[in-house]
Amino acid sequence: MSDLFTNRVRKEPLQLQLTAMIDVFSMIVIFLIFGTVFGAADMVIPSDMLIPKSTSKEGIESAPRVAILKGQVTMSQLDQAVSINDFRTQIGKDQIKAKLAPFLKSYQDKKKATKESSVNPLNLLADQETPYSEIFDVISLFRELGFNTILFVATGEGVPNK
Repeated sequence: MSDLFTNRVRKEPLQLQLTAMIDVFSMIVIFLIFGTVFGAADMVIPSDMLIPKSTSKEGIESAPRVAILKGQVTMSQLDQAVSINDFRTQIGKDQIKAKLAPFLKSYQDKKKATKESSVNPLNLLADQETPYSEIFDVISLFRELGFNTILFVATGEGVPNK
């Protein structure tokens, strides 16, 4: 019986190769850091606008912005504010469409060039006091212009307006 155990070669215990593991871990960390895309959408909110509150956790997308405040509609691509009454008449709608035509063409061309999805979002800011009929008139025109996703901007609960 003693012959069975004497012929065995003694093996050293396994040792971890920490250098190789640290190298692989470092490469994974660097890949994750550089592969992360941080998208931020910046939105300018008029100081006298009181934004509605929401419990939704969704963020805003980088999209054109329309603001409705005190019967005036402003869009970052329009030079001046437009009266809400212009959205209620066909003549006013045609004038707004004519003003927005160059922007819409470049916006659609940019989306085609970058091969983005067919979703055309629009961020809509409206004061808490804005009647829904005004919001509906504005949304109707922008839907006609091809914006098929309307994103209502609101603050979270408990978040103070500045």
